[in-house]
Amino acid sequence: MPIDMKNIISETFIDMVRQKGLDKITVKALIEACNISRQTFYYHFQDIMDVVEWSVTKSAQNMLSRSLEAESPEKALEVFITSAAENQSLISKLLNSHRRDEIEKTFLNATRTYLQEMLKRKVPESTLSYSDLNVLLDFWACGITGLLFKYCSDKDLNVSQLADQIYRLLSEQMLQK
Repeated sequence: MPIDMKNIISETFIDMVRQKGLDKITVKALIEACNISRQTFYYHFQDIMDVVEWSVTKSAQNMLSRSLEAESPEKALEVFITSAAENQSLISKLLNSHRRDEIEKTFLNATRTYLQEMLKRKVPESTLSYSDLNVLLDFWACGITGLLFKYCSDKDLNVSQLADQIYRLLSEQMLQK
C-alpha cells in the first residue's frame, strides 16, 4: 500500500499545533517531525498555510460524508457541530495565531463548501438564482462559523439543541412562530 504523504504531513502538523500552537511551527520543524526532506514537503504543499487549508478542507469533506448519511438535516448539523466541538482546542490554537484572518477565511470557505454540497445533494431542484444562492451561502457560512467559534468552547454545549436552533433558522421555522 502506498504511503499517503499528504496525510502524514497533515496529521503531524495537527499534532504539532495541538502541542505548541501554529505560530511556533516552521516548515523546518514539520519536516523534521515527519522525517522527510524539504523537497518532499514542497512537492505536496506550498507553505504552512497550505497545510492548514488542506487539513481543514479534508476535515470538512469527512464531515460532509458523515452528514450525508444522517437521517435528518438536524442530525447532519449535529455531525458538523460535534466535530467542531471535539476539535475546539485545535481550532482555538489556530485562531490564536498571528494568522487569524487567514484561518477564519479558511474556516468560512470550508463551511461554505460544506453547505453548498449539502444543499446541492439534498435540494437538487433549488430554483434560486446564482446570485441569490451565493449571498445565501455566504450568509449561512458566516453565521454558522461565527456560532461555532462562539459556542463550541462551551463545555456544557447541547449539540442537539444548537443543531435544532440552526436548522430552524436555516429553514425559517424560528421566524414563523
